[in-house]
Amino acid sequence: MTDQPSLATALRGGEKRRPRRRAADAPSVWRSLVPGRDASVDLAFALVLGSIALLGMRTGFLGVEWVVAAWSGLVLGLVVGHVAGTLRWMALTTFAVLVAIYFLLGGPLAMRDNLLAGFVPTGQTFVDLATWAVTGWKKWLTLLPPVDARGPVLALPWLAGLLGGATILGFARRWANVPLTAVAPLALLAGSIALGTTQPAALLVQGVGFAAVLVAWLVVRAHRTRPPVQNGAGRGVRFATAGVLAVIALVAGAFAGPLLPGTSAAATREVVRERLVPPFDVSQFASPLPGYRQYTEPNDAKLYDQVVLRVTGLPAGTPVRFATLDRYDGLVWGAADRTADGTPFQQVGSRIAPTGAEGREVDVDVTVPDGGYRSVWLPTVGDPTRIQFAGPRATDLADALWLNTATDTAVVPAGLLGGDSYRMTALVPPTPATTLPEDLDVRTGASSAVDTDFLDAKIDALTSRAEGGPWSKLRAFATAMRTEGTYTDGGTPNSFEKVYLPGHAVSRLTRFAGSSKLAGNDEQYAATLALVGQRLGIPSRVVMGGIPQAGGEIRGKDVHAWVEVQLDDGTWFPMDYRSFVPSRDKTPSEQQLKTEEQKVGAQVPPPAGVSPPSVLQGPDQAQNATDVTKRKKNPFDVTAWPLWLQVLAGVAALLLLVALYVVVLRLLKARRRRRHASLGPVPGRAAWVWRDLVAESRSLGVAVPRGVTRREQAHGIDAAVALRSVPEAEPGEAAAYAAAPEGAVAVSEVAASVDAVVFGPGDGDPEATTALHAQAEAARTTMRAGLSRWARLRSDADPRPLWVQRERTGPRVRWWRRLRLPSLPRRRGEDPTPA
Repeated sequence: MTDQPSLATALRGGEKRRPRRRAADAPSVWRSLVPGRDASVDLAFALVLGSIALLGMRTGFLGVEWVVAAWSGLVLGLVVGHVAGTLRWMALTTFAVLVAIYFLLGGPLAMRDNLLAGFVPTGQTFVDLATWAVTGWKKWLTLLPPVDARGPVLALPWLAGLLGGATILGFARRWANVPLTAVAPLALLAGSIALGTTQPAALLVQGVGFAAVLVAWLVVRAHRTRPPVQNGAGRGVRFATAGVLAVIALVAGAFAGPLLPGTSAAATREVVRERLVPPFDVSQFASPLPGYRQYTEPNDAKLYDQVVLRVTGLPAGTPVRFATLDRYDGLVWGAADRTADGTPFQQVGSRIAPTGAEGREVDVDVTVPDGGYRSVWLPTVGDPTRIQFAGPRATDLADALWLNTATDTAVVPAGLLGGDSYRMTALVPPTPATTLPEDLDVRTGASSAVDTDFLDAKIDALTSRAEGGPWSKLRAFATAMRTEGTYTDGGTPNSFEKVYLPGHAVSRLTRFAGSSKLAGNDEQYAATLALVGQRLGIPSRVVMGGIPQAGGEIRGKDVHAWVEVQLDDGTWFPMDYRSFVPSRDKTPSEQQLKTEEQKVGAQVPPPAGVSPPSVLQGPDQAQNATDVTKRKKNPFDVTAWPLWLQVLAGVAALLLLVALYVVVLRLLKARRRRRHASLGPVPGRAAWVWRDLVAESRSLGVAVPRGVTRREQAHGIDAAVALRSVPEAEPGEAAAYAAAPEGAVAVSEVAASVDAVVFGPGDGDPEATTALHAQAEAARTTMRAGLSRWARLRSDADPRPLWVQRERTGPRVRWWRRLRLPSLPRRRGEDPTPA
């Protein structure tokens, strides 16, 4: 066996250095990337496991677009994982490649919005991808599931597939550890389930199917690491045994599964979105019911005969719902953030998943004329399944659309203004009857959060002859209100409104119910009847809306308030306003007016119930404050910069962080090497100098052998570094072609010096370790001199040298094999010699 020349000898062998030819390695690199049999098997298993795990996102998205995004990301992630494992990329390199793929291909493969020529990403594409990768998860979890799978939300399945594929195959290609192979697919499966909905996506596939595929993969990978028994004999027995054990496990799981905790019918599925409270406070918006008087006459709003909405495509007699008001706080009926069954307001997209309601599907077009309806409460019909805005403010309205599926109440914080329009697809129930049925199976057990005992006397007076349960009494009370009550709006100016004030607080309803003859409008009648229902134990709520006329127009006089009661099956029965509100021509008599005026005195009525000007209602109201557009802009406000400048600043900040990371890491590694060479016993210092040099060699991409002597390791390092300097040469003669820079030191020289200190006589000279450290630093500089700038940068960014604790001198031993049981005390007379 001939000795190969050392690196120092080789570097001093010539005067001129031949140019590098990196292209000579290209064919071998491409050949190594072609997956062999084992790599192909790993790719197939990783693809199946990743697809099953991502299936858990099915219930969170509406449509099939998310499948394309998730599966494209999974395939590309598997490719990156295979290449990274084959070429032994460091984690930082793999992460950089994944980031580049995410931003460059995320537009055409997932979002497909704001693209040039249909496939070139723009600055807005990069902004959306970056924003949704960080904050999109929380937004998706607070949206009403399933979410419309279009637009920026598709960045989430695209990112999940890309990271999942790269992690699953990256672990499998880099480490042969069999239990470690299961970590990535199990983490992806757990994540898709935790971020899903309470409705399982695919119990059989994600349960039995995933377990079977994962176990099969682990068996295959374990089989690779085991030598054949008796020259191949016994493999069939092992496979048969594994199959029998798998069948036994499946059968046992089928019988024992229903008995496990959490499998009963009453058990609920716990997911992340159920623990998150959507960041939306509906109480910030004024209830529309106190402003009911603006739709009556006489009134300064003059909306009684004016068209407030135009609705086309709606069956005749079907009401349009402005808002459902299910919470009474003693002052006003308003919408609750969460209904009694816990359903919150959630943000939705243009498509909305049906809630299971039955009815006829209709397409309804709603237009707001100038000077008409102005509110944040979006008029809806039936059970909406699609809402698509049109007009110049379509984007502003669609970006923040909140819906409560239990009450079918929608809110747009931007507010509807004249000229806005939208199309709505909804399931519309049959037209409600205007009369109340004799019998109705209503739900009981409700109570009001406010003390409403002031209604007891009126309830006793109007329901004394009613026979039956709570519904019979509520029906009798509603009938008495319609037949015996009077309507206060509709007279001449200042005829009634100066005495009968608007509102439905406890004080107002106390006076309303305490009068000898009821007098009010839809607001007081609906608010009182809903409280009577709750007083009788029936879940009740108030609804404000309009009834379109034959031409689809809703004028102010067509706006009404009615009451809904809950039935035993959980649905809500509407009590038409005509069943409890008296006719508008039944005004209070002069005697009744004088009697009421004597009680309360003549009062100046408050302004009509019109919401105060707000910047939410339109740009024209913003002039009541200082014109913000004329304020001096802060040059340090990043949000005010142009988009290209924001992107450029973001890239510069990222590069600055990377550079800072590399500089800090280099300083830490240099400090660590100096400390190891100056602290502790002298032989230990020398050994640490060698360990640090080997760790730096590995960070440069050199495969340093384990379990051999230092000189054998040094010979391998020198040969690898010389081969990289002259890649066209054979490994045995590569060093002969290199030119020797002044002061070059070979690693073999450092190994000899370290052995001399470690195995020398006595404790050693502390000054020798200082010289040894300088020699190792020179060898490190020599190794780096023959490498490319990118290879040196990768080494500087590699944190693994900071983690080196000891030098392995043998093969890796599994952690469970290193465990030792504590020694037990011997019994008297027992032989202490082990058997």
